Amino acid sequence: MLVAAGTVFIAASVVSADPLITSAPSSAIRLTPPARTFNLVATGDVLTESMVMSAAAGFATSAGERFQFAPLFAHVSAIIGSADLAICHMEMPIGAPGERPGEYGRSPFGGNLILAPYEIADALRRTGFDRCSTASNHSNDLGEPGIATTLTALDNVGISHAGTARSLSESAPAILTVNGIRVAHLAYTRFSNTVLPAEPWWVNFAASPAQVAADVNAVRAAGAEVVVVSLHLSKELQPTPDPVDRQFVTDLTALAHIDLIVEHGPHVIQPVEMVNGTWVYWSVGNFTSGMGTAASGKYSDQHTLDELAATARFTETSPGKFTVEPWPVLLCNEPLSRTLYAPVTALADPLLPIVRSELEACERRSTAIVSPLH
Repeated sequence: MLVAAGTVFIAASVVSADPLITSAPSSAIRLTPPARTFNLVATGDVLTESMVMSAAAGFATSAGERFQFAPLFAHVSAIIGSADLAICHMEMPIGAPGERPGEYGRSPFGGNLILAPYEIADALRRTGFDRCSTASNHSNDLGEPGIATTLTALDNVGISHAGTARSLSESAPAILTVNGIRVAHLAYTRFSNTVLPAEPWWVNFAASPAQVAADVNAVRAAGAEVVVVSLHLSKELQPTPDPVDRQFVTDLTALAHIDLIVEHGPHVIQPVEMVNGTWVYWSVGNFTSGMGTAASGKYSDQHTLDELAATARFTETSPGKFTVEPWPVLLCNEPLSRTLYAPVTALADPLLPIVRSELEACERRSTAIVSPLH
């Protein structure tokens, strides 16, 4: 029998009427309960740009079917599905069934207004995601109707969400129960492509560290034992945290106890560091996108093909106190097929010689920024 370190057992003996018969232990009673624990994975930006939609259209086989995105993520679904809580970042609004996806003009502050197809929600669920953050610079690209169709699409496949809301009551942070542990996941954006809606609860905009800290302290007071915060940023394609963002996080973690912060938006990976006792994934890159090719313009940088699955284990060390152990898992987008791979498993597969050089290049780029990687 394997016994975990620190666990105490006492044997319960069988009492025999014959004094010559030696009693033998028949069972064990646990005196020290096992530590409460769960593991989480949070991934990068979901951007169903034209190359991604073209690849997904190639997997559509049924009459009238437009897209099948799940095959693009099939090689990493075991990693996502093994987590007790798996969180995606849905950067684009999702349309209604049959609504035309793609570009809807230019934003007043630069960039395109874009809409993801309804089918992406089912693919995310089939990949193993339980929840998505939805606060980003694109959240309000199609206004309040786009926010509503996004959340309806996620609701319809059983994915919960944080960062946008259809009503004031829906905007109240939910406390999830994960392996018996009360977990709060909050999501915010620090930038918007458009003027924000009149009602602040449509999009969670992080105006100041004090505002976010007040929300964190409120969910702690409501019973959350672990708090995870997703933040979407404005500075793109930077290999290190922007000084303004670093100051925001430093001030935030000084004001509130946050167990893990996961940041999105730069479209490339950045280091993993501890700030004021809080582990911070400064940027986790793109889960899927059309970036990383010569035709991608300013997004042609191949670092946009690389992504971190922000994995962490939370373990209770004393009542209500949890340690956080991060271990970043590298994921790599193959630029032609837009298929996502995990080098930790794919490079051991002899049937994948075609993408081997690309995955090795992904590893070289990424280990120069984050090490160790899994």
